[in-house]
Amino acid sequence: MGEHVYVSLQQDEDGYPPYEAEEIDATPLGSGRFRVDGIPVFTYGLARGDVVRVARVAGDDRLWISDVLEAGGHWTARVLPSDTKALDATAQRFQDLGCSAYATRFGMVAVDVGPDAATAVVLAALRDGRTRGEWDFDLGIDPAV
Repeated sequence: MGEHVYVSLQQDEDGYPPYEAEEIDATPLGSGRFRVDGIPVFTYGLARGDVVRVARVAGDDRLWISDVLEAGGHWTARVLPSDTKALDATAQRFQDLGCSAYATRFGMVAVDVGPDAATAVVLAALRDGRTRGEWDFDLGIDPAV
C-alpha cells in the first residue's frame, strides 16, 4: 500500500507555490527508501519512478525526501494553458502522446513522460503549443535528448 513522502518548497514573495511542502504518493521499498508514484507538481529534480531516501524530523510524523538515490527514467512538465477552460483538453493531448497527465486545481496540467514515450515528440508538442500561444510550460526534469 502506498504512502506519502514530502518535499519542502521555497515560496516566492507572492506566496507561490501555494504550499510550504508538497505531498507525493510513494511506495515503500524498505530501508528508508521509497519509489515516487505521483507526479510532482511543484518540485523540481524529482519524477515518477525515482527511488528516494526519506528521513523523519523530530516532532513531525511526515517522511521527508532527503536524497534521490536512483532516477526512474521519467521526466516531468508543467503546462499552464492560456485558457483555463482548456485544462482537461490539454491533459488529454498529452495522454494521447503516451504521457500520464492531469489537470490540477492550480490551473496547470502536470505531465509525466515515461521512458516509453517519444521524448522528441512530446518536447515538440510543448514548444509548438507555446509558439501558438496555447500554453506556457516548464520542466521539472529536463530530459536528456
